[in-house]
Amino acid sequence: MILTRFLLLLLVFSLISALGLAQSDVENELQKLLDQRDQIGSEMKAASEAGDQAKYDELHLRWDDLSKQINVLQGQVSQDTEKRANAVKYFNEGNKFFQQGKLKNAIDSYKKSLEYDSQNPKVHYNLGAAQYRAKDYPGALTSFEMAIKLNPGYAEALYMKGNALNKMDKTNDALKAFQEAISIDPMNAKAYYAMGTIYLKRKKNADAVETFRRATDLDPQYHLAFTLLTRALTNLGKFAEAIEAADAAIAVKANVWEPYYYKALAANKAGKYQLAIDAGLECLKYKAKYAGAYFEIGLAYEAMGYKAMALEYFRKCLNDRQWRPNAEYHIKLLEEEQ
Repeated sequence: MILTRFLLLLLVFSLISALGLAQSDVENELQKLLDQRDQIGSEMKAASEAGDQAKYDELHLRWDDLSKQINVLQGQVSQDTEKRANAVKYFNEGNKFFQQGKLKNAIDSYKKSLEYDSQNPKVHYNLGAAQYRAKDYPGALTSFEMAIKLNPGYAEALYMKGNALNKMDKTNDALKAFQEAISIDPMNAKAYYAMGTIYLKRKKNADAVETFRRATDLDPQYHLAFTLLTRALTNLGKFAEAIEAADAAIAVKANVWEPYYYKALAANKAGKYQLAIDAGLECLKYKAKYAGAYFEIGLAYEAMGYKAMALEYFRKCLNDRQWRPNAEYHIKLLEEEQ
């Protein structure tokens, strides 16, 4: 029975260690008292063997006093151990629900874990991640900020704080959070990418190019960073570099439509019309009937003098609200020329 309880405690402490829970001050104090009592016990034995009754009695009083303190602390440690075991239990339960996509259950489990241990930054972070996935961005922000308060060097929490702020349109604060994350972890490609998306939205294309390039330097497999680098370079008029960036994105992940579309856009602006047509057709393989691809193909055929083909592709855009006005403009021009 004693061995079974001992093994159970070992399991609990191993789980606590895995979760990142530090040994409590109470446990440290208990160990000190146990060490002191062991020392006094040795001195009592020596006094008894020497026949020094007065010394033995004095030590025995101290031994009794320490034993009382130890009993109190042992009860407290037992309660703390149970709390931590429950914290671990609900944390692991939350992780399981999160992996299954059961976000409400995950959030409830993480909150239950925090009822038993509110000082663990990892639990606050995971709670924030579940809230973020559930699109509760204010709730996620609060959780990430608590994780950072408990662990100021928590770069991943700072990165996710930036994402939550960005979703709440607090882009200045989001940039600061991403920059803080990078200051702690300069290899954080995701933070550079996230900064680039803000710069791109603000039409600060040079800054966007710089941050997207940094992201791709750190992670040469970063498909999304290469894709948006293509956009930023196109906006700057660097069409050859934009085409190279699109090709890099395609080399990483060939079955996604976006880099083909942006490649077609850059190719048209560079006057490489057949390349634009080829890229547009590839785009349509992965996003059927995408009006943006139809439009770029139409522009390329128009520039090459193939009016009938251009009209065919421009007319394919007429059912799309976004692309219809531009398509109608080019259709009108082409029909007037006939």
